[in-house]
Formats: sequence, C-alpha cells, structure tokens
Amino acid sequence: MWIIFSAVCVQIVFLLSVFDIHFHSPIVKGMSPSANPIPAPAKRLVLFSADGLRFDTFLSYGNDREPNAKFLRSVASSRGKWGLSSTRVPTESRPGHVAMIAGLYEDPSAVFRGWKENPVEFDSVFNQSSYTFGWGSPDILSMFSKGTKGNVITFTYSSESEQFTGHDAYKLDEWVFEHFERFIQMAPHNATISNMLEQQQLIFFVHLLGLDTNGHTNKPHSTLYTDNLRYVDQGIGKIESLINGYFKDNKTAFVFTADHGMTDWGSHGAGHPTETQTPIVAWGAGINTDHIDSLHWENKRDDMEQADIAPLMAALLGINFPVNSVGKLPLAYLADDMLWKSHAALTNARQLTRSFQSLSQRQQNQSLSWRFRPFWPLESNQVTMHNLQQIESSIRSGYYNESIQQSVELMDLCLQGMEYFYRYNEFQLKMCITLAYIGWAAILVVFLIQERTPASKKKCGKQFGLIDQIAFGLSIFIFIVLTVEGVPFLYYAYHLLPLVLWWYCLRQSRKMLRQTVRLVRIRHFIWTVFLLGGLEFLVAGFFQRWFLSVGLIFLSLWPHWDQRSSSRWRHHEMFKSLWMFTFLVLAMFPVFPPVGKHSFPILVDIGGMLLTVMAFWSSLVMHHDRDRTVLVCYTIAIPITLYVRHSVSDSLVQGQGLPILEQVLSWLLLGLPLTLPVIGPSLLWPRLIGIVITLAPSFLLLSLSYEGIFFVVLVVALAVWIRLEAAIPPSDSFWTQLRRSYFFLFLTLLSFFGLGNLASLNSFDPSSVRCFVTTFSPFTMAGLLLWKITVPFIAVSSALWAVTLQHQLSMKNVYLMILLLSAAMAVQFFHWVTSRGSWLDIGTSLSHYVIVQFTVLFVMLLRSVVQFLTYGPIYFHVRPTASKYDKD
Repeated sequence: MWIIFSAVCVQIVFLLSVFDIHFHSPIVKGMSPSANPIPAPAKRLVLFSADGLRFDTFLSYGNDREPNAKFLRSVASSRGKWGLSSTRVPTESRPGHVAMIAGLYEDPSAVFRGWKENPVEFDSVFNQSSYTFGWGSPDILSMFSKGTKGNVITFTYSSESEQFTGHDAYKLDEWVFEHFERFIQMAPHNATISNMLEQQQLIFFVHLLGLDTNGHTNKPHSTLYTDNLRYVDQGIGKIESLINGYFKDNKTAFVFTADHGMTDWGSHGAGHPTETQTPIVAWGAGINTDHIDSLHWENKRDDMEQADIAPLMAALLGINFPVNSVGKLPLAYLADDMLWKSHAALTNARQLTRSFQSLSQRQQNQSLSWRFRPFWPLESNQVTMHNLQQIESSIRSGYYNESIQQSVELMDLCLQGMEYFYRYNEFQLKMCITLAYIGWAAILVVFLIQERTPASKKKCGKQFGLIDQIAFGLSIFIFIVLTVEGVPFLYYAYHLLPLVLWWYCLRQSRKMLRQTVRLVRIRHFIWTVFLLGGLEFLVAGFFQRWFLSVGLIFLSLWPHWDQRSSSRWRHHEMFKSLWMFTFLVLAMFPVFPPVGKHSFPILVDIGGMLLTVMAFWSSLVMHHDRDRTVLVCYTIAIPITLYVRHSVSDSLVQGQGLPILEQVLSWLLLGLPLTLPVIGPSLLWPRLIGIVITLAPSFLLLSLSYEGIFFVVLVVALAVWIRLEAAIPPSDSFWTQLRRSYFFLFLTLLSFFGLGNLASLNSFDPSSVRCFVTTFSPFTMAGLLLWKITVPFIAVSSALWAVTLQHQLSMKNVYLMILLLSAAMAVQFFHWVTSRGSWLDIGTSLSHYVIVQFTVLFVMLLRSVVQFLTYGPIYFHVRPTASKYDKD
C-alpha cells in the first residue's frame, strides 16, 4: 500500500512542478501606482463587453446583406479606431475580463476556483476609478466588486437566468439595456446618483452575456447568434445616445470588445484563432480620429493584446494605471495631443519599470548574493532611473515623438526583464525534475526486480554506508540553502525528491544487480525496442489521433503473432477473429471528427439500442436465476435512458425547460453503479456485465454523437481480451505482464482520444448535460464531463482486474509496470511544455502533460473504484483459492 501512496505523492509533485516552472502569479505587492499628470480628455468611460463574440462574426453580413454590427462598423469607419484584440489561453470569461480590466493575465491557480475567484487580490481600472457602475452577469461583476474600496456598484440578474437551453438568451442583454436606461433616467431624480455622476473618472461597465449563451446553445453560425449581435449593436447605439443626452459635454469615451471568441461548435477555452481573436472598437473623447479612410477602413486595423485595453482606459480617464498591468499603451488609439500622449507613454513606462524592479528585488531577496543573476540590460535601479530621466528630458525639450519612442523601448525592456525573472528558476527546476523522473523510473525497476528475485530483498548492511553519508550531507546542505533563500514549500520537494530517489536506488545491493544482468538476454533488448516504439505511437497519438489507428491495426494481429499462445487458442478461432474485427473497427474512431463539434442524436440512440440488445442477451444466458434477474433489471435502465433523452430534448425545444421527473431520473441513473456492491452478481462475468450496464445510462445521457457506439465496440473488445487471456496458462512472466500493462495503457488512452483530442474538454457542448442541469454551474458541469470521460476508463480498468483475477496474479506488478511506461511518456511531455510561442502551442503542450499525469493518477484512483464496484466475493463457477491479488 505504501508503494501506491508514494506513487500518488510523486505524481502530484511532478504535476505541480510544471506550474512553478512555467506559470507564475503575475501579482507583486508593494508597488506605488502611476498616473498621468496632464489632465485627461475623458471624464467618463463606457466599457462594453460582448461575451463570446467572434472577430469574424463582428465583420459578417446577414442574409439581408446588411452588416450584423451596423452601428459599430459605422463608428469604426467614421469616428473611431478599431482592430483585433488577441486574447490568451485559457479563453474563458474570467481571465479575459481580468486581462482587459486589470491588464494582467490570469493567475493559473485560479483554475481550481473555476476562474471565478482569484486567490490573490489584484488592482484594476475599476479600483482606480472614482465610481464604477456595472450591469450584467453575477459571475463576472461579483469578482470585480470584492475587495474594492466601495466604489464599484453592480446590478446583476439572478444566476438562474443564465439558461443555456432555449432560444431567448438575448433577454439577458435586454435586461442589461433596460436597467441601464432606467438608471440614467432615474439619475436626475435621485440626488445621491446625480452627485456620483457629476464626478470625473467614472466607468460604466456593460457586460452582455447573450452572445456567449447563444453560441453555446445554438452555435456561432446560427441566426439566433447573429440576431443577438444585431440586438447588441442597436443597444450600444441607444446607450451612446442616453449618455450624450444626459451629460451633453462630449467628454465620454467608449470602448467595445469581447473577452473571448468561440469555436464553430460553440465552445471556448483553448487557443484556436476563433477563440483568441476578438474585436475592439474605441471612439469618443481622447480617441484619435485623424487619417480615417471611410472607404477602406477594414484594411486600417490597429491590433493590440487584450491586456493593452487596461492602460488605454487608464490613459483616457487619467487614473492610475493598474499596478500589476503588463499591457502596453496602444498609442495609435490616442488623440494627437502630443504633450498628453507623451506623458501617457511615460506613465505606462514608469508603471512597468516599478513592476520590473519589484520582481528583481523579490528575486534578489530570495537568492544568496553569489547565486543572483541580474537582467543585464537593466541591471540596477540606476539604469532604469536614468532611462526615465532621459524620457522626461525629451518631453521638457518638446521632442514628443522621441520621448514616446524612448518610452516604448523602455516598456519592451521591462517586459523582457519581467519575463526573465518569471523564468529565473526554470533551468534549475527542470534539471531537478528530470533527475527525479529518471530516479523514479529506476525505483520502479528496482521494485519489479525485487518482486522477481526474492533474494534481492535482503538488506545490504553497511555496504553502501558512504552513499548514505553523502546523501545525508547533500540533503542538509540543500535544505539550508533553500531555507536561507526563503523559497516556497514545494521547492523543497523539487530539490530533495531526486536525491531521495537516487539514494534509494544506489543503496541496493550489488548482488541484485548481478542477478539482473544474468537474467538479461538479447531478445529482451529487442522486445524493449518494440516496446519503446509502441510508447512513441501513444505519444504521437497526442498530436495526431490517426497514430492510434495504426497502433490498433498492429494490435489486431496479436493473437496471430504470439506464437507461444497461439497453440492454446486452437479452440478459440472465433475469438481471434472477433479480436481482429473489433480492433479494426476501433481503429476507425480516431479518424472521426472529435466529439462535440456536431450533434447526432440518432447515433446515440443506435448505441443505446445495441447496448440494450447485448445486455438482454447476456442476461438471458446466465445460469443463475438471481444474476439473470438482477441484470435484466439493470438492462431496463437503458431504454429508460433513451426515453429521458428524447423527453428532455422535446421539452427544451418547446421552451418548457427541464422536466423535474426526467431530471430526477437522470440523477438516479447516474448513481446506478453504487448499487453493485449491494445487489450485484457474485460471479465474474455477470459482475463485469453489471458494471457495463450500470455505467451505460449516465454515459448515454451525456453523449452527443457516436460515443455510445464507441463504448459498445470497446466493451466487446475488452470482453474478447479477457477470454483470450483466460486461454493462456497462468504465467508470472515479466514480458507477459508488461504486454498486459501496455494493452491497458493503450486502451486507456484510446478511451480518451478515441472520442476526441486534447481539445475534447474544449469541445464540450453544454447541451450534453442538459438532462442534469440547464443553468450555468461550472463545477457541476465539469464534474459531469469528468464522469463521462471516466466511464470508459472504468470499463478498461475492470477488464484488467478480470485478467489478473482469473490468473490469480498480483495487481501490484501490473501497476508498477503501468507507472514505468507512463513515466517514460510523461518525461517527454514535461520537456515539451512551454510558455513561449503561440497560445495554441502553449495550451497544447500544457494540456498534453496534464493529461498524461492525470491518466496516471486516474489509474491509481480507478483501482479503488473497481474494487468498490467488485466489492464482495467474486467467483468464477466455484470459489477460487486465495490469490496474491487478495493480499494486495
């Protein structure tokens, strides 16, 4: 048991290390804010956020050949500036709004809170305004109203209004426009509000969620989505008229943008261009209106990063720049008041300089003097102060263009320096984790050798006493250095873990190594080469799913090329043929489009009917009346599932919402596997069939396309695998167990990539959970999605359990081999993780590594799940003798 616990701890350390190496919190405390001393051109600013609006949809035309954003296009072509705002992954609502309002890219640790609540408070333009009034979704507005100085006033609709089913999502935006209009109309009759609106440096934040909801439900190319954009476009025009009619001073700036885009199949979260490209339009006070070409305006874009929006708003209002902002002022958007413009650029440079200096000082305080390496272009505070003084001197001399250029160069240097200190410990930590991976693989090999050579378990006395002394001395030295530098707690694990692992390996007896060398044969090297090639097929499958298809074609030949077992399968020709047939059918699925892009309910129904027929047939051939009765009762749940799917679909299409009875039935069907330990069959095959039948209803309820058919074929392939393995004489052969472990790992990854790619989570269609919930609930929806992914994993794990049980083998050796194979894959993905390049590359590299690590943790977790589902005595036809498996 301690081996499993150690494995879980090591895998968690490996998983967390990639975040400390590549992704850091951008928030640094203790910096003073910077503001432009020159009066700002705008007294107030209106920020429109069209949640989920794609850049190409913004430019699109409707069937009537009219622009879908007619008002905003007219603004961009005649009296404003416009362009493309590039977002970063994850393309979710919270990090997108944090980037545009605070100028920083989200702290990765916020992923554990559903992108709703940042563990560390941050500064934003809302904090720096005199008052901010916001209308929209409670999920977005609440996170900017927490921890403020009481100057952020929000008006939100209820969370229950955020239904992702139906055809009236535009009503969310209607609510926002109506309440904004009421607020402005009420202001002259309310002294408190009137006094607030007389202040300068006001912000009106208008969050429009209808487009995002319509995109999820009806997809971005639907008429409902583009009609929603037209409604938003008209509403923005009305708000501009209301603002100008109330204030009558032309001192209002307007900014329209989106937090993220959306894929063709209605999802977001990854780095596809349809998700990362959003529009931005700015007009009003302080916006440059010179050199506008109304005829060729679409070719006159001024693009920016999403974080650049925050300094733009701060400059227009004359408020302090958010202290942790990493945005660069988009100077092309600013009016040609050169004194104000040059001071705005200087203020941005000063704010980034303070951020750089704080990061540099923090790293210097955490490092011993002989270990600190400064960023040489800005190696001291004197250098940065000299650069700032040069810019100020240029402004005083009237060289405004030169000062702006100097400010831009200093901003670029500061951003490079900040990136340098974010990566300061990258090489050191990578070396530690790489050594730990190699040491962990060596530990697993040691465990496997000890299991096969009992003599090697004898203690080796003081044979390696010197190794113990060296390891102890190094650990004390590393501990002291890390303590003096005040590093985070996990850094102790990163630095000491490789030392502990290698100490354990090196202190093993030489006798064990000599025994191992005597066991090695030439054929073992050949098998090792084939095994490594098979692992590379799995690694390649992460990038191109068709590699898994090639691997499945090779695996379909297994009963024919395993000569040692072929003689035992003479009476199993049907199963050999069925093995080849099912694996060739499985090879088709990785070349299909990923699930989530399109919905084909008829395929779900076909999968459900196939499962029903198989389950009834399997139930009726049972020899025991109790098992037959239990399985027939379980089988009835599958037709009920298909009824629930159709009933919910019809109800939602008719606009009647989610029926209570069907919702209750859905949750009851989800909990059906919990009954297996109580009333499940006690024979091996009936229990396996019971596991499949009880998992099927919830899997079908969450399916959109061919998942049900894939599950049917996978289950048949697993059943054939169990039968073929049963025909092989019980063997504790190292290579036999290694083959079984590879089959398990291959089928486990196929369970995920057979239905999609790493974007399968991103391809998630909220309509797949409509039988359970219809309101936006991130954790509930993520939990249901995770369960859907887990169901095939449980089936594969149950098959492995049956294979080991029928041969009375220990599961420990199998899991050790799985961990060894996974480590060989994970170390490759660890070195491929990057935070450089395109955001698609960054998101892809991180997702690959996380999937491998979570797969390993899943394997450990699923062992407990399978033990729960198979709780109680499990027999073949008679009670078996005690096995090593029972002891593990």
